[in-house]
Amino acid sequence: MARFIDSLLIGLLVGAAVGLAHILMKPVAGSPAGLLFGLVSLSLVMLLWIGYFTAFESSPWQATLGKRFMGLRVYDLHGGRLTLLQAAGRSLVKDGPFLVLAFVPNGPMLSIIWLGAHLVVLHRSPVYQAIHDHVAHTWVAAPEGTTQLHLT
Repeated sequence: MARFIDSLLIGLLVGAAVGLAHILMKPVAGSPAGLLFGLVSLSLVMLLWIGYFTAFESSPWQATLGKRFMGLRVYDLHGGRLTLLQAAGRSLVKDGPFLVLAFVPNGPMLSIIWLGAHLVVLHRSPVYQAIHDHVAHTWVAAPEGTTQLHLT
């Protein structure tokens, strides 16, 4: 549910940013300006998407708006706040492949395989860590006042 909320918010941000870029650049289909518009749009999507998760998960909230609404936080290996670099790495591993695969031939099929790998790792992990949490040495859990956080 947290991911759904965050995706809606980011979708609104991306839509506004791409709409503004479209107005400013006025691309012409099939021209170099059209190609430039596509590259700028892709860059905006990636920056906003990764930046959103990075900024919020490394903030004092330790959560995106969706996670905060659901009562979740992202913790580092020692139960503390993520550094900006750690949050960026986590976000890139989590969403980078999906963002890139959306623009390559057969990308949607590869995205499904990557999502399946995430789900397998998540459900085989004794503490329900996905691939991006393993790589970044992070945990997503309710605040310690709500549940006991076991970092073993």
